[in-house]
Amino acid sequence: MWKPEFLSMIFSAAVSLLTLFTFFQSRMTSTEKRLTILEEKNKQNDKELEETKSRLDNHDLQMKVLIQMTEQIKNLSEKVDKIDNKLEELS
Repeated sequence: MWKPEFLSMIFSAAVSLLTLFTFFQSRMTSTEKRLTILEEKNKQNDKELEETKSRLDNHDLQMKVLIQMTEQIKNLSEKVDKIDNKLEELS
């Protein structure tokens, strides 16, 4: 009923399919591992980017405050000079 050539052909086809399945399954596993690593690196980079953006925003605010303080000090210096000049005139 079953010829040895037929059984041999079925067996070799099954072994070939099993080999291909195992090969592609191992490649998929390694690809998933690499993808997971890349996703984690991407998350870390996003986190670092947000931290850097926050620091830059804080730096911008500090610079605005420093500029305002500088202008106020300049105005105060001018006022003190005016007061000093008036006092000298009165003396």
